[in-house]
Amino acid sequence: MKTTSGYSGIQISLHWLVAILIVVAWFTGEGGKAAMKVVEKGGTAGFVPHVAIGLAILALVVTRLLLRLGRGTPAAPGEPGSLAVLASDWGHRLIYLLMLAVPLGGLCTYFLGLDVGDLHELGANVLMVVILGHALMALYHQYVLKDGVLSRMMRPE
Repeated sequence: MKTTSGYSGIQISLHWLVAILIVVAWFTGEGGKAAMKVVEKGGTAGFVPHVAIGLAILALVVTRLLLRLGRGTPAAPGEPGSLAVLASDWGHRLIYLLMLAVPLGGLCTYFLGLDVGDLHELGANVLMVVILGHALMALYHQYVLKDGVLSRMMRPE
């Protein structure tokens, strides 16, 4: 993957928008469950915010991934190949995998009727824990190591 000196404005905007939508989707999950019960009984659920947010997350994450692959990202701070850099790289891969898999699981459950709702819920909870770890590491880098990692996601270069 290409590296750059910083993130673009669109990369930063998408990062924060997706982060907010993931939190909102997680908190509206019960509404998705209630809608599924209506659908399973043969009814129509109408507009379901949780489902709409999940579809938006999926579209925005695909956009983010394409931008990431095309434009590149700044290198992780630290010695290339070090444990810290490898953890950062694999942590980002895990986040992207979950940001794709969780909405796809919801899509398969809601639109295709596949029985993967429990897996979707587990994935969402794992995603929230991983994102919390990601946020804590960003704060650690910014305020303890003082290497400017968090500020890279605040202003475009």
